[in-house]
Amino acid sequence: MLRIVYISIIFLCVFPYTLFCQASQNTESLEDTTRTYNTEQLDSMTKVMRDHFYEANYDKVIEQTPALIKNARAINDTVSKRRLTSVLGNAFIQLDDIEKASELFNEVLTNAIKTKDTLAIVSSYINLGNTYINANPKQAITHFEDALDLGMIMENNMIIFIAQNNLSELYVGIQEPEKAQYYVDKALPLVLNQLEDNQEEYLATVYHVQGAIHLQQEKYDQAIKYVLQSIALGKDNYQEETLLNNYKHLIDAYDKTGQYEALNVIRKQYDSLRDRRYEADIIRQQQIARSRFNLDQYEQKLRASQLENQLSQQKASKSRLLSIFSLTIGAILLLLLSLLLYVRRKRFKLLKDLRIKNQQYLEAKEKSEKLAQAKTKFLSTISHELRTPLYGIIGLSSVLINNPKLKDHLENLTSLKFSADYLLALINDVLQLNKLESQIGQEVQNSYFKIENLVYSILQTFEFINQQNNNAVHVDIDPNIPEVLSGDQMKISQVLMNLISNASKFTQDGAITISIKSAGKKDQKTAIAFCIKDTGIGIPEEQQSKIFDEFAQITNSSDYEGTGLGLPIVNKILTLLGSTLTFESSYGKGTTFRFTIPFDVGLETDLERIKENTLDYKRLDQKKILIVDDNKINQLVTQKVLEQYGIQHRTASNGQEALDLVEENAFDIILMDVNMPVMNGLESSKAMRELEVETPIIALTAINSTDPEKDFASFGINDAIIKPYKIEKLLELLLKYLH
Repeated sequence: MLRIVYISIIFLCVFPYTLFCQASQNTESLEDTTRTYNTEQLDSMTKVMRDHFYEANYDKVIEQTPALIKNARAINDTVSKRRLTSVLGNAFIQLDDIEKASELFNEVLTNAIKTKDTLAIVSSYINLGNTYINANPKQAITHFEDALDLGMIMENNMIIFIAQNNLSELYVGIQEPEKAQYYVDKALPLVLNQLEDNQEEYLATVYHVQGAIHLQQEKYDQAIKYVLQSIALGKDNYQEETLLNNYKHLIDAYDKTGQYEALNVIRKQYDSLRDRRYEADIIRQQQIARSRFNLDQYEQKLRASQLENQLSQQKASKSRLLSIFSLTIGAILLLLLSLLLYVRRKRFKLLKDLRIKNQQYLEAKEKSEKLAQAKTKFLSTISHELRTPLYGIIGLSSVLINNPKLKDHLENLTSLKFSADYLLALINDVLQLNKLESQIGQEVQNSYFKIENLVYSILQTFEFINQQNNNAVHVDIDPNIPEVLSGDQMKISQVLMNLISNASKFTQDGAITISIKSAGKKDQKTAIAFCIKDTGIGIPEEQQSKIFDEFAQITNSSDYEGTGLGLPIVNKILTLLGSTLTFESSYGKGTTFRFTIPFDVGLETDLERIKENTLDYKRLDQKKILIVDDNKINQLVTQKVLEQYGIQHRTASNGQEALDLVEENAFDIILMDVNMPVMNGLESSKAMRELEVETPIIALTAINSTDPEKDFASFGINDAIIKPYKIEKLLELLLKYLH
């Protein structure tokens, strides 16, 4: 809530004389921001930048605004400079780049102090306060207090109200209602006596904070009174986040006072608004991801352009040197007596040029490698960004599938979950490829398993797509294969899943045959030959040499296109297992893949890990679990899952809230997110252990750590599960740690 509210407030402060003006239509083009604009044109450009900001085109703001700020500085247009700086800084805030936003606003503050520009100083204090509202509330309080002091000196009632209202909300956010009340008592008479324009909107904001204060002070009747006044006064002027919080305050107050009929009415309004916010959050996440992607592309192009300029300068320098050298050679040729000196100089020059070219080659190679690393990092970042919305889609679809009331929609829900699972598999392909390049990803971890159980378990995953494509699946397992084998079950599963997935996707109205035969013994190991054959579309002969290239796409009649990572991943895994992948394919007739892996032989007594788990879900009934997650969508998904098994739950939006709840309540298990504002999950877990809280903590995280349990153990976290996860995996962990 705080972040959205204060970004709007800062624009009121930075553009004081356009508070109530309608923005004019944009007539200027930003195709060339390097040209010089006059004051009137800069004002038009500022409106364009502001429109980009409101449309969430933060990448365009960051690309184009610095040149405009430089232009404003050159013509001494301080008003445009201040406006543009505010837009640029707030774009950084929206992309969570607090460091750049702080650096920008502090630089403006330093210059404003030097030039004694009072309005720029107070604007900088408010901008800095907005920057740290979520990252460091106490630091934000300091900046707003500075703005308040300066506003009192300026006798500017609007600045005074903005600072007082922001301070009251910040103190509510850090659970200090007495200090919040102090600023509300100051702001209320100011609104009533001085701020006649938009008075109802400002009163709605003040009453919203007053209601929150009374709620924290357990004065529930007073809280209800002020929240209802806030809602009535706010009308259509509310931001949805503020109205949502008012509803939450009413729900808490009605619950505490036993007014359940009123609670149900507000709950319906709250749920309706929360659903709209859910859709808006998804759109905003997509816009931010798009801006980050475009900004990264822009930075890569900028680096490439700089490299090209350097190479051009080097060529020009070399051309000048060659001209001088040619003139020198001509002079030396005229002097026969200097022939020996000429030869010597020519040889020296040649060696020097070779050294320069070698150095240039090494520098270019190094820059190319850095660009490749940046691309890899970018792909990994985007993959991780997609995990949060996927968690919501997969989790909610899983819950809805198990709802008996939705049996008529079971087919549609199953298709939805299949699509989400498939998208997750594509993301995991990118991450898996990076992981296989690391030392940990190349380690082989053997365990005992039955090959028959493994194959049929994998086939269940593709049962849906094979039914859609009308494919018949046949499995032929050699009875001479030992019943219990020892090998890296995870890597073998990845190989089979990729190959069976390809066969299922590229075959329609056909047959898929999985043949597993004994291939004799070698070095006291049993060799097993695998063959996956399909009657699908096949691979054209001219393209068969490309199928193991990363990101390569095979052009054929199929409508399906993947990441081009499946077969490269299979090839890398089989290399680690001491095997190779071979294939035969005829276009239009089908494809056959073969590989052979050596296994150790185990006994029936070695199968403790693969015995069928009989999970007693009744043990979960009435257990108390604390859900800690700053993402409302993630909270909703986890709540829905737990409610299916009769689990009681409470939620916290950051580590500090979780710490406060644990000090006052007893829980059976804590589900802890890692990346959160105010206090992250790692810090909160460590603080709980320092308070001698022994409740098991399970980390729910989108971090793709190679060994999350090992990484988190030092903070007192008992176990970890990566989102999105299977519900069965979560339930298994809950039962593991329930006493």
